Amino acid sequence: MLLEKTMTDPNQAILILGHGSRDPLAVQEFLDFTQEFKSRNGFCAQATEMATAFLELSSPSIPQALEYLDGKGARNILAVPYFLFRAGHVKREIPEMLETFSETHPHVSIAYGESLWPHPNLITLAKQRIENALRKISDVPNHEVDILIVGRGATDPEALSQFREAVETLRRALTHRTLRHCFVALSEPKYSEVLPEMLSSGARNLILFPFYLFTGILVKRIENMARESEKNFKDARIHVVPHLGQDPLMFATLQDRIRELINARG
Repeated sequence: MLLEKTMTDPNQAILILGHGSRDPLAVQEFLDFTQEFKSRNGFCAQATEMATAFLELSSPSIPQALEYLDGKGARNILAVPYFLFRAGHVKREIPEMLETFSETHPHVSIAYGESLWPHPNLITLAKQRIENALRKISDVPNHEVDILIVGRGATDPEALSQFREAVETLRRALTHRTLRHCFVALSEPKYSEVLPEMLSSGARNLILFPFYLFTGILVKRIENMARESEKNFKDARIHVVPHLGQDPLMFATLQDRIRELINARG
């Protein structure tokens, strides 16, 4: 269902918020995603403005995008954080930016949405990604396959708890020999330690899933370390499956988050 039927306020605009990256490919992937989302939802082009912004490292910034929408006549802005988990960025930094803008632009109303977890599409798509990899090694029984879920890591306890909840949901949904999780940065256990440990413990058919929305420096680090590990464990096969990326299920997830904001505003 397209959202255009519910977007009847010509002064209403949507602002999709991403993290930002030093990797141009990661930035472009986010922009391509939002552009494709816009093309799939006619309301964005017909009934309202839609803009994208980055929390850090990339342009436009959130204040710049808000000024742009204000200049276009938007008086009701639906700000949607396109982040996997509810970490400090989502709970504190972005709301503070929105609040600062509201203080100097009292004529603009801003409704702030939720991050993506626990939308069921995240698990559905992650499971699909892993099962596709399992089909490619159909000569190996599923109970002989090891799975490693790799997250970014965070200092925020709620975000870490949500990630672990996602991992446990996947554990119950998949057949495997072992399923473990780790983080590239900020948190324990570390990817740089868990990967060689699993291989040293006998994992020879390893499926590695980067639980990320888009590519970037850390996703590439995951891939590079997997390829290096194969050189040290020549009888091991490491299958790095695609991150969540641009998929109809992710478009639907974003659509649902926007619809929630619309419904909340009545």
